[in-house]
Amino acid sequence: MFNLQARGGGSLSDSLEERFAAIERTQQEIFRLLTRQSNESTPAAMTLKEAAFYARYSMDHFRRLAVEQGLIPFVRPSKRQKGKILFRKEDIDTFLNRTRIADPAANTGPGRPRRRKTGLWW
Repeated sequence: MFNLQARGGGSLSDSLEERFAAIERTQQEIFRLLTRQSNESTPAAMTLKEAAFYARYSMDHFRRLAVEQGLIPFVRPSKRQKGKILFRKEDIDTFLNRTRIADPAANTGPGRPRRRKTGLWW
């Protein structure tokens, strides 16, 4: 019925397939560059401030998790008790994956029940 021709003389479907392939190659290149950039933006060894920001915790809470509770491995390069502490990105990722809640609605973790805001009616 219709004979669709592309500008170059080939069929329109061939032209569309070539364009889709080019778009897919461009998307793959963009994804590759974005993943490389995100990996380069977080260093292998992070200070307490960088690690807390990366994990989206406050610095004080993150320090408690690592130093006092021992949940996150860390290194003290100076070997002093109050020295600077460093964290590896892999260790933080492992901690975050291990503590992730699969279904937030099913979280019945520790804690006390909330108090009622209204008084009891008898």
